[in-house]
Parts: sequence; C-alpha cells; structure tokens
Amino acid sequence: MAFAPDGLIEGFYDPDACNPEEGKFIMGLQFHPERMRQDGTDMFDYPGCPRAYQEFVKAVIAYQKKLDSTTSVPRPLKLDQAMEKKRKVIIKSFSLARNIYTTGQKMNPSKESELQPGAEFLESNTALSIEQENRLKQMGATVRNAGSYIERLRMNEEREKMAENVMGKMSVEQLSDLLSSTI
Repeated sequence: MAFAPDGLIEGFYDPDACNPEEGKFIMGLQFHPERMRQDGTDMFDYPGCPRAYQEFVKAVIAYQKKLDSTTSVPRPLKLDQAMEKKRKVIIKSFSLARNIYTTGQKMNPSKESELQPGAEFLESNTALSIEQENRLKQMGATVRNAGSYIERLRMNEEREKMAENVMGKMSVEQLSDLLSSTI
C-alpha cells in the first residue's frame, strides 16, 4: 500500500486477482476519497464510485487482519508448580547476591542459606545445547564455558574450509563417487 501526503491511497498488493475478502486488490487501484465526493456532501461524483471505494476499503481491512494474524507473539514457557517454585528461589538468591554486591555490605550470616540455591545453580555443570547457548547469547547473557564453545565453532569452520578446498580440487567423477558413497 502506498499513501501520498495529499491523501491518495494506492493499492499494490496482488496484481493477479482482486478479492477484497482476502485482502487482495488490483495493482494500481487508486482512490482519492475527498475528490470523489461532491463538495460539501456525501454524494459521489461518478456512478459506481461508492462500490469501488467500499471494495477497496474491504480489501485494506482484510489485508491488515492478515498481517496482524501472521505476527504472532511467542508465548512464555509454562512451568509446573515445582519448577516455578525453584525458579523463584533462585531468582531471590540472585537478587540477594546482587544487593550484597552493589551495596558493598557484609553478608548477614542468617542470609547465607538464602544464597545457597543460587550458588548451587551456578556450580551445577549442566550442559546446555547449542540452541540454548545461542538463545542465551542473543539475549545478552554470558554463557558458561563460552570459550570452549567458540573454539568448537572455530574448529568446525576450519574443517568446513578444508573440506571445501579438498572438494574444489576434485574432479566431477570423484565428487560424484563421494556423493554416492555418503548416501
């Protein structure tokens, strides 16, 4: 859809079909609603103008609904009660640790037990999948053992480059044999 500063509306959605119910309209269909009406009235200048304009508006509304339905917001992960309780305990532990760190105060011995769940979580050596690591990095999180992960990525890239170089030097027959042996 194109909108001009003077109010002209031009549809460019589907040049092959005009189906207002599905949000499709003919390419180049232009409307200047205020110029289509007689001055000071709601009467249109030309016969058939209201119908064409109404069809165009129907198409625009349907197209907007189609756009709105394609942009879905991901739902947050639902945790069962036990996991949600653990999550809250860990968050409380991290929050307490952050407060101790930012204020620079000595730790109250009575609060030490509240720090334990967060410490256990950080000390746990649970391996993350590559997908989980990537998601965490995209969110800006620092990932444990990220150095080894980056090293693994670098090694994989080097292996791929070496394989490409070797394959680049092979003849078509050799590549064909290689392809048939891997299948």
